[in-house]
Amino acid sequence: MTGREQKAEAGADEPLVLIGEGALDRMPALARLYEETASSFSGFLGAFSEGASLSFDGLEALRVGELIAAGVGYRQILVYRAAGLDSRAALAVDDGFRSLAFELLLGSSIVSPLSDRPITRIEDSILAFASLKLLQGFAEAFSSLASVSFERDWGAEEAGFFSLGPKVAVAVLARLTLQYREYSGQALLALPRTAIDPFRNELARPPHVEGRANDEAWSVNLYDNIVRTEVTAEVRLEARGFTLGDIARLEVGDVLRLPIAPTSPIRVVSEGRTLFWCTLGQKDGKYTVRLEEFSDERESFIENILGV
Repeated sequence: MTGREQKAEAGADEPLVLIGEGALDRMPALARLYEETASSFSGFLGAFSEGASLSFDGLEALRVGELIAAGVGYRQILVYRAAGLDSRAALAVDDGFRSLAFELLLGSSIVSPLSDRPITRIEDSILAFASLKLLQGFAEAFSSLASVSFERDWGAEEAGFFSLGPKVAVAVLARLTLQYREYSGQALLALPRTAIDPFRNELARPPHVEGRANDEAWSVNLYDNIVRTEVTAEVRLEARGFTLGDIARLEVGDVLRLPIAPTSPIRVVSEGRTLFWCTLGQKDGKYTVRLEEFSDERESFIENILGV
């Protein structure tokens, strides 16, 4: 048995390739990154043509071999080296996206389809400029996790999606739609799962989970219903060594010799859980207990009270 098999058998985190699309549901923050990417690119287009926007349509986890089928109808695939992710990114665009990118960046209000002719070198340069801006928006959204930059990899573009890895490798595919008036274009942005895996723990946290609640009514309700909740606590000094026969023979007036000492540990108990370990003492003619250490059960007790 290999080390990888042993790790999987022990219940350790599985890589994205083994859990497929289920991994995307466990990374809610990932979709948010693409939404921010689309918003950033829409802002970039606004400097050239009013009303143009890019929208994020969803994520899929596909094997590289399946990307080929998903990319049918997409005229061009641009490939970029992704420094900081140790991988490549592939951006596939259809004729509608190419036409819109070219016309919008030139400030034209008339969109001329490019499907009936090959793309020129100038048009390719403009498309590459727009694509790089899109990827830079992704890098900015991703900056809280890692510093990422993109550079076009001309030599890898002939391989298309296969530049991301072997046929059985898994990639994360984002679908994007460029919209301007009655015109629209589609784009696919694919990254190998190996670029995402190192950040799965961070991406598993819902977006903005660190934000603080400023609802005063909520705070008052929390205080009234949680902080002031009354619980019953008992101090237990337990002795062992009695048999059932000993207990059965007890009579009123008997004196029990407890096999304990003043230094024996005492428990503070509530709801059947031990909260603290204590020691017995005396002050002002009264018995006291000194809290010495937390019990391992204390946290689970508090969680039960809070209902979490």
